[in-house]
Amino acid sequence: MSSNLSLPIDIPWRRLCVSEDMLDEQVCDREFPLRWRSSVAVFTYEPDEDYQNYEGMTVSYLKVAFTITGFQPDPDEVGLTDRRAYQAWNDPEVIQNYLNVVGKYYGCYGAILEVAVAPHGGDVPLSDYPYFADFDPKKRELFETVSETGETMSRSLGNVNVRKGGTTINSHEVLDVFEGFSQQFQYAGTGGGHSVSGQWGTKDMTQNEYTNIRTTDQAREERETYSHTTQLSQMYHQLDSYHIGTNRAMFFLLPRPHVIQSTATFVNGPRLLEGIQDVFLVVLRPEGQAPPCVEAYLETAHIAEIPITEHETSTHELSLRVVKEAEDTGGGFGDDSNVTYAEGSESWSPLDGWEIDLDRQGGYRIDRQEGERIEDVVITAEKDNIVLYGKVSAEFNDGTFGNDLNDGRLDLGVTVFIRKKVPKIVGYNSDLWLTGRGVCCCGRDVDFLEPSVLGEGTLVNPLQNAFQLTQPMPISDANALRTEIGRRMIEIKQGASRYPRGAIGFTETAFLGRAIAKVVRQGPHPDNVLAVDLPGVPEDVRRRISEIAPKISRGRLLDMPLQEQADRFGLEYEAARKLRRSAIGLEGPELSPARRWDKPGEKIGVGVKVPNLVGLTANEARRELSRAHLKPGGRETIDGIAPTGTVLEQSPEAGTEAQGGDQVKLRLSSGVTVLIPDVVGMGLPSAICELYKAGLQSEPRLEQARGEGRAGTVLGVEPHSRSYVTPHADVVLYVAGLGGAFRPHVE
Repeated sequence: MSSNLSLPIDIPWRRLCVSEDMLDEQVCDREFPLRWRSSVAVFTYEPDEDYQNYEGMTVSYLKVAFTITGFQPDPDEVGLTDRRAYQAWNDPEVIQNYLNVVGKYYGCYGAILEVAVAPHGGDVPLSDYPYFADFDPKKRELFETVSETGETMSRSLGNVNVRKGGTTINSHEVLDVFEGFSQQFQYAGTGGGHSVSGQWGTKDMTQNEYTNIRTTDQAREERETYSHTTQLSQMYHQLDSYHIGTNRAMFFLLPRPHVIQSTATFVNGPRLLEGIQDVFLVVLRPEGQAPPCVEAYLETAHIAEIPITEHETSTHELSLRVVKEAEDTGGGFGDDSNVTYAEGSESWSPLDGWEIDLDRQGGYRIDRQEGERIEDVVITAEKDNIVLYGKVSAEFNDGTFGNDLNDGRLDLGVTVFIRKKVPKIVGYNSDLWLTGRGVCCCGRDVDFLEPSVLGEGTLVNPLQNAFQLTQPMPISDANALRTEIGRRMIEIKQGASRYPRGAIGFTETAFLGRAIAKVVRQGPHPDNVLAVDLPGVPEDVRRRISEIAPKISRGRLLDMPLQEQADRFGLEYEAARKLRRSAIGLEGPELSPARRWDKPGEKIGVGVKVPNLVGLTANEARRELSRAHLKPGGRETIDGIAPTGTVLEQSPEAGTEAQGGDQVKLRLSSGVTVLIPDVVGMGLPSAICELYKAGLQSEPRLEQARGEGRAGTVLGVEPHSRSYVTPHADVVLYVAGLGGAFRPHVE
């Protein structure tokens, strides 16, 4: 079978449509659209009637020019323009993690271009649909040669100019090879011949041919391959195409593989795809049918690396002992039982650079808890402090058949888990995600498909090594990663969890949520509030969360993949998207320009109410003040039997009106931290010295002892020896032979 088709020359391409967000609407304003976003443009040309040689069919040409770049988030989209991201968090570490993710340039490691044509309006049977008779490129393979010194060289240039009246071919090929082949072909109009020969050495071939004749098509396959298509300047990568003869075409681009490696050579993984690519398509449609509608959609693959961190860990042993002895109070026969109590506490803070590891069993492990008549044991652990508190009781009972003495005793031993505050990076989790954008040209109707995220997936190394794009990797890892990229792209494109086009943006990606959640979910965190309390959550979504999971936290919400979030709460993608943005802090009330300069946790000049801090630990009070956009002021320690560091008083009082940034002074409990030493039998000066060494800050009160003893000897102490009191407690020493004029004095 033969056919005649002369290609026109000097093509006057006409643009059908282009990615509109890449157009600069206002020139000379020193502002440009986003630089690092891919774009698509579609051009068309239909030859004059003289060059329409398919009976009953009309031939037209399409050129789809698409620019492949990496991805860099829009500052408006991620809340950097109005600093919303800064205002939504109290912890600077969370903000820094967020900035690290949204401030990156995510290179492109793969691309898929799909092009489709269809009739413009009307009820047209499939048999009359336009279709692609040919397109180019169909396949791209890498030729790489190596010299004796290990140098690699590979270059290829080629072009086809289709002009009115015939065909002009300008081809220039330079191949530095030691083994291989070259192809030479020529054709005129729609036919011609070709030859294939072996080639060794270096080939530099230049060919110029000008023709305006027609010949018989000697090889239909060669005519379909070469007569209408073009060899375009491409980047080094592999390319496959699909579905010729249908009304859709697909082009699958993967990064260039690393084929050659000398003994000591390492590479930084697969090469990025960057720059302009062209595909050239020949469209046939029934004669008399209007030019077809064209859709071109480009998907690009990007890799996000989330560091895997480990903390250097250690432990610290902490103990608490509280003893209360039961004693005869001196009552008569049948005296009622007398119960007394003793309290004690022990606190400890890690050294600089270390913190208590709250992620490990809450920060501590109880090794022993022994004793009798234990009333209460409380352990409070924060990142920078742990407090042990215990209370025991002793009972004396003067009964008919003798006295019962029931002592109280607590022996508490705890192992505190600590870790270094700054972790070390031991590896990376790599997520591949697809972004898509496109255009649809249908006569005068042009539809611009905005960029969106289409799906996500985790990269798994079949070699069991960690992919790390920021470090050199061996060639085996590089090519394994390249293969894995292609596999994951196909899975994401066909997977059930693929996002609808245009529904999901960069801020809703799972890897961004995980980057924030890994900090927020570390122990008690000031920003890990309940999801129902997040500002900006639509009321219907808030009600649904309250019904299904009222206690779910902000950190847990961020840790959820978006698909899980939508399924668990029965949300459409748009509602799930708003919920995720609220969790990140991008859906709250709009900020005034003055708020842009506030530091995390600071709202200068904003009216706030002082929260109630009494009964909280110092760390808990600090978090509550941060939530209220206030700061802790001076701290004073006063006597109190509450655990050490508990807030007893505050100034201003709870409920007082204040302004953001104001300070609140705290008065903290000293706790029962002084263990009364055994001073009975000592001389008065020695006894007082021992009390001060134990931490007593008040001056002991002296009373005349009722028993016999040498003058100046301590015969008793109240509270009793080995009991705990506060530093300013009233301690009484009973001294033998005490005169009215005697006052103790210790240097």
